[in-house]
Amino acid sequence: MHVPRHLIANSLPRALAAIAICLTLLAGSRAEAYGYAKDEDPLLKAFQAAIRAARSQAWPKARAQTAKVRWQLDELRQKEDLNLDFRQRFSAAHSKPTAASVTQAWVNLVYLGLLQKLHWNLKEKLTKYHPSRARLEAARAYYEVALAGNVRRNDALRRKKDPKAPSRHADVVKQFAAAKKALGSPGLLGTGKRAPDPLAFKRASLRIAGHLRAVFPAFARPGDPKKKSSPGQ
Repeated sequence: MHVPRHLIANSLPRALAAIAICLTLLAGSRAEAYGYAKDEDPLLKAFQAAIRAARSQAWPKARAQTAKVRWQLDELRQKEDLNLDFRQRFSAAHSKPTAASVTQAWVNLVYLGLLQKLHWNLKEKLTKYHPSRARLEAARAYYEVALAGNVRRNDALRRKKDPKAPSRHADVVKQFAAAKKALGSPGLLGTGKRAPDPLAFKRASLRIAGHLRAVFPAFARPGDPKKKSSPGQ
């Protein structure tokens, strides 16, 4: 069967566009394979269940969630990780629980999980695109689910005193976008490849961490002096 050349010429761009779309979707699926979707992330699932339990003062249910994040607590205390042992402080929040103490402990844990994701991207210098992207997407999800509400409330309080006070939340969102751009791109079919920019990623990460430190000054974080403190301090 003979196909006129003009029909082949007209259909070729559409075929190439379809292939490009498929490859883009495949690249996204590959990135997800290195991490969890927001609804399936084990840390976020345990966090949300614990917060619901705390709000209804169902303390046994809140305590039951702590076993599901033991792996996260163990990772955080490794020297190559954040080198922070949060286990005692986390456990203490559930020994004589109040809604405030349990909520703060869980938000602090998710905050540490966010810092952990940024830490490993910086440590690996963005050399592995798909794991780096998965970690960054997880960090963004942790911010949106557990931290953004308090950051927005902090913005509102500061703007009562100074209507021109810059929005921390807006800048955090902006820095996550800058961090994503800094990951570079593996390209498609050999085109569109961009090298990662670890320095730009570090700048964005430091800005995100700085805003969160300002909003959550009582949180345990890497580099703080080791001291015994109650979860409410």
